[in-house]
Amino acid sequence: MTAQQVFLVVASGGFLFISCRIFLQKKLYKDLQQLAPQDTLPGSAQSSSIQPWHSTLAQTCFSLCFSECTILFCMVMCQGLDWLEPRIRLLSWQTTLFLLLFTILLLVPISFSLILTYRPDNPGFMQSRALPIRVAVALAPVALFVFALSYIPLPAELFLYSPLTAVTARLVTLGTTVLGLLSGLGAVSGAWGIFSQSRSIPSASSIASAENALERVKNDLRDRSRDLDDYVSSKPQPDGSWLSRMSFKRNGLESSIQQEVIGLQALGEQMSLRVVALKRNRIAAEYAESLTGKTVTWSWAVYCVCRVCSSAFNILSPTVSNSSSSSASYGDIVAHILAWLFSFLPLSAAGDEGESKIDIPSLSKQISLCLVGVIILCSLRLVLRGVTKAFPVTSRKTSASLMLLTLAQLMGIYLLSTLVQLRTTFPPTVSTVIGDPQDPQGPSDDSMNLFATLPEYSLFGGLFDWSFLIGAVGCAVARWARSSFERDDLDM
Repeated sequence: MTAQQVFLVVASGGFLFISCRIFLQKKLYKDLQQLAPQDTLPGSAQSSSIQPWHSTLAQTCFSLCFSECTILFCMVMCQGLDWLEPRIRLLSWQTTLFLLLFTILLLVPISFSLILTYRPDNPGFMQSRALPIRVAVALAPVALFVFALSYIPLPAELFLYSPLTAVTARLVTLGTTVLGLLSGLGAVSGAWGIFSQSRSIPSASSIASAENALERVKNDLRDRSRDLDDYVSSKPQPDGSWLSRMSFKRNGLESSIQQEVIGLQALGEQMSLRVVALKRNRIAAEYAESLTGKTVTWSWAVYCVCRVCSSAFNILSPTVSNSSSSSASYGDIVAHILAWLFSFLPLSAAGDEGESKIDIPSLSKQISLCLVGVIILCSLRLVLRGVTKAFPVTSRKTSASLMLLTLAQLMGIYLLSTLVQLRTTFPPTVSTVIGDPQDPQGPSDDSMNLFATLPEYSLFGGLFDWSFLIGAVGCAVARWARSSFERDDLDM
């Protein structure tokens, strides 16, 4: 039975990895290429069908991170439903957690550094004598990152845990800061677009004009491609003698037509994206003007404002927020209200005296955590575009690979923060120190609670509020400054 359960866990991980790779190749990776800027290399348009090495590397890292995150959540569900043996659950949990930390801390940063330091104009990159120096330059930022991560201070009680838990705590500290900044950015961005009332709706005439211009570019591309094919077929080819090859000179007209075709291909692709963006913006603007759209957008804007106010209240009133263990969370007043309303539904179980058995503080934590995840998703588009602008990339596929690696790291960090948050909802009933595996009796089933290997979230709640507020204030100041400069330019 034990071997069958181990095989089931391993087979599930392999199935998740393969399924994620298929989804990336068919959908997500192509969508990320649409967010990337236009190719700047002349030959990029001709080699669009070739799968580069960095694309395979990025998709592999993302698939590994996704499968590991899913297995961790499945182990939590198996513990709640009492599926699988406790030893198998604990072994699968610790192994997958180690692999996830290895992916986030080493594999993804190394892949990121290799993609940025790779030179596509140097075909002898791998055979170069300076390869050790290039590898050292690529690994130096990763070594500095791990070295800096080791200096993140931890409370004294965390040293009672295993080294794996200490590394997890340091990564969750860094991840909580990043997620707080992204959440603050997304909250201000979600509310700013509603309250500023500066939405421009593309007209039907502008969309029709863009489509007509795109059709003219396509016609020119077909004509020049036909001219190039006719010229190549009618041009005399040199024979196989070395003298004819030496005396054969390249015709400048062919090169000129080829450059025109490449330029028209790039222009047509850019104009196609513009037409799609205009149509998408018009549909979104029409939805925002409808009754349903106004209700959803204004409700979301009000929640973003309330979330910023809740973080400010938690910071300004630490004595109130630390009065109970339920406060160490992504708590906000809207989540508490939703949890309180949910307790009145007939689906919730009731006790002997008619009182609801639902733990409202715990439920509000989960609701708030889900809403924070939605805020982060809303800010991902802006973050991914910022990644492509921050680094000098020359290809859409390279930009898509960098964005995919960023998504993998954010997904893993959010999962770890979510699991630490769930620890406050389902706390271990025994000491958090796991028994010695070399003990002949072995650890008991009660000491195999998976959450016992995670640190308490009370150590990170205040950090999230501070980073959330800093991200929100920084984004608000940046948007206000940008709007002020644009207004001054219009006045001039």
